[in-house]
Amino acid sequence: MRIKLYRLLALSAVIFMTGCVTASHQESTVGDYLSARLAARTNDVGAAAQAFAAAQAEAPGAPQILRDAFFFQLAAGNIDAAKPLAVRLAALEDAGDDGLAAMVLAAHAIKHNDYIKARAAFLDADVAGYMVPTVNIVRAWLAEPSGGAEAALASLRENAGGEFKGFYPLQQAFLSEQAGQLDQARAAYQLAVMSFGGPVEVAVYGGFLERADDQAAAREFYELMAETPGLARIPARAGLARLDAGKPPPPVAATSPAQGVAVAFYALANGILQQTVSQRAAAQEAGFKVGDANYNMPLAFAQLALYLDPAFDGARRLAGSILNVYGENEKAIAMLSKISPSSPYYQQTRIEIAGALNTLDRGAEAVSMLRKAARREKNSYDVRLALSGIVAANGEHRNAVKILDAVLAELPAEPQSDAWRLYLSRAVSLMAIDDWLRAEADLKRAVALAPEEAIALNYLGYSWAERGENLDEAFDLIEKAVVLDPNSGAIIDSLGWANYQRGHYEVAVGHLEQAASLEPGDPTVTDHLGDVYWRLGRKIEARYQWRRVLELEPDDALRAAVEKKLDVGLDGGGE
Repeated sequence: MRIKLYRLLALSAVIFMTGCVTASHQESTVGDYLSARLAARTNDVGAAAQAFAAAQAEAPGAPQILRDAFFFQLAAGNIDAAKPLAVRLAALEDAGDDGLAAMVLAAHAIKHNDYIKARAAFLDADVAGYMVPTVNIVRAWLAEPSGGAEAALASLRENAGGEFKGFYPLQQAFLSEQAGQLDQARAAYQLAVMSFGGPVEVAVYGGFLERADDQAAAREFYELMAETPGLARIPARAGLARLDAGKPPPPVAATSPAQGVAVAFYALANGILQQTVSQRAAAQEAGFKVGDANYNMPLAFAQLALYLDPAFDGARRLAGSILNVYGENEKAIAMLSKISPSSPYYQQTRIEIAGALNTLDRGAEAVSMLRKAARREKNSYDVRLALSGIVAANGEHRNAVKILDAVLAELPAEPQSDAWRLYLSRAVSLMAIDDWLRAEADLKRAVALAPEEAIALNYLGYSWAERGENLDEAFDLIEKAVVLDPNSGAIIDSLGWANYQRGHYEVAVGHLEQAASLEPGDPTVTDHLGDVYWRLGRKIEARYQWRRVLELEPDDALRAAVEKKLDVGLDGGGE
């Protein structure tokens, strides 16, 4: 990794100012610092925590190294190691940490039931605006041990200023239910669902309705949320299963300061994560290249939530998912494996663990885990879809088709809204075994079920364009997909390839160049760009792109096709 010279010079100056340091000691510190920066850049959070800790021990007077060492210990989940660093950071005149050290000190004190020390953590803290609502929630829960839920509610009202208050309704609901104010609790739970509507909000409101013995309302709510996309459907489907089995309702999710503050930290983590994802999407739409995703701040708050409430499965799933995105698959597996079979997230985490195992070339373990999960859960469509995907990824497309045949045979006449994924997945495997007629029927069914899903539209449109069939319809489908998802390199590639198939090479090249910039590591997109360059007479550039395809680990069929093009060109006549 390249680091600007002035930063290295500044680091060296700081190290020398901390006292008498030998040349070898300085070199060691700089080496640890560079290792830490490289690990941080590549999202290796654990390695960054270790290297920054080593650099900080060698240069204890360097504020920036102290900040980095503290933050990465937190993001790695080493809260006890972060705590003494937080003490030192909070003592600085300009901590420059947005108040994160105060959060950690308060959490550590809450963990040990020292609420006086927890309150003191925020007395002189310089807290950034985006953290103020969470600090207000922490202060409210700190009023609860001595004054009860009513005092906590009063604190929440008194400290509320002009800042964002979207995190408050859920906390008001917890405290109102604890205080026996059930009408106020119901209204606050409803507002929380309307504000975010995430899995935690869905779970706690449905649980409230069950505890209030309003079974009809609980069922109606769960049935509505069970059809929504995303993770909110997981607790909704778990709630329906609980009602069907006549099982008792779940307890209130937060009845102690540690639990309430854990939920607040989780809400902040989720909010930052959503904002980060939205900003990345906006940057891509504006034409900027975005690097690897950085979700360290939401990871840090998810770890802090788990520190306070190790049984908080929502926070555990969030942290594990981020580690998986980072490629920290072993750590993700360890994190997610702690989720109990009784958790509504258990099935989803089996899927995520299986994906991590497959990434680690442990496909047999992944398949075994998902088969076991499928036997355990009735109507386990998501699990068997994931199973078919891993089986297909390992080249066993006929087996993948058999798995999906069984799933699709179980669907009702009016399947759930996300059943299009099943048809699309089976179509992919059917095409891999050259059964185009069945594949085309599945793709059409997927589009009929999900006419606003860009992936389904694009897959059918691209397949037609690739075969040179129904090109007018293919264009319509792909153009609609582009409108729905203008930042997808795969969809932009389809638009370019459809133009290529029509012989509109001058139009195609712009789309294919854009697709290659969005998906620089995709061998198919790169191959298409090489083809259009050849058709435009740009043969040197075409060969360069085809050579790049071979470096991107294409499948055997694409490798053979590209090697032939490098040998004889597209027309069979070489140069």
